[in-house]
Amino acid sequence: MRDPVECSLYAVCMARVCPPHPTPDRGDRPIALDGLSYLPRFLTVEDSDRLAAFFASLHPLWESRHPAGAAARRGGSSRLTRPVYWLGAWQFAALGYYAPPGHVRDRCVRAEPLPEVMTMLLDRLRPHLAAHGDLAPPNTCLINYYGSETPPDGPPVDRARLRMHRDAEPGAVVMLSIGQPAQFELLEPHASTPERSWWVRHRSVLILSGAEYKDRLYHRVARVRYGQEPVLHTTLPRFALRRVSVSFRHVPARDIHDLADLGGAARAVALPYIQTLAAHSPHFAAQLTRVSPG
Repeated sequence: MRDPVECSLYAVCMARVCPPHPTPDRGDRPIALDGLSYLPRFLTVEDSDRLAAFFASLHPLWESRHPAGAAARRGGSSRLTRPVYWLGAWQFAALGYYAPPGHVRDRCVRAEPLPEVMTMLLDRLRPHLAAHGDLAPPNTCLINYYGSETPPDGPPVDRARLRMHRDAEPGAVVMLSIGQPAQFELLEPHASTPERSWWVRHRSVLILSGAEYKDRLYHRVARVRYGQEPVLHTTLPRFALRRVSVSFRHVPARDIHDLADLGGAARAVALPYIQTLAAHSPHFAAQLTRVSPG
């Protein structure tokens, strides 16, 4: 049973972040629309176990939406609502993410390649991607860690949500879900209630493409359930992990660069994160060796 204080704090937090919503659909049936595919139980148990072990081996970061100085000028921290890890190309939040046509330069730092389990799953998804008319195969992904953080001097704080946004990379966005069900919502940016809401479940895959689901409608994760299984592990200190999601995207190879090839201002923003990553990643350690001291 959860601590009553944690429950009440969670309820207050969610009431502030998200207004009341219609009851979400159960998420146990497939959805097949033009530009939207939801595939419950697409991943096998073996797939999910391999992915969970891989996620547990990574060292996610808490990122800021703005450079440190800008965050201070805004009156405090602008930390993301959940820890993250990128593969293929790291898009640092403080650099503004990759968003054609005006935001493609100095946005993406070359990251570790996708592991075999992910490339295998993408191969199995090819027929579904073809149904979306997708010509830009996913080559990068964002791994989101959803759970509760316990600060050194306070009660647990729920970090299991994702703010309303849309993904600007060309081609379809493919999302894998491991862990507790998440209330996933599609809505217009100024709407008070979602147009569609359902529980995205363990071992499911969601694909979004086209103007309707990547342009007109934004998406968000309003909450993630608590539950006993599956048990997920993480290297994050004082963090109780409940769900991990992976969103695959496509970034043209010409727009992915090594740290040394970033412009000076962008390199300065990314450097502290790369130094942290290098402590556990030979790939990012090698990136650092190619950056001149100046």
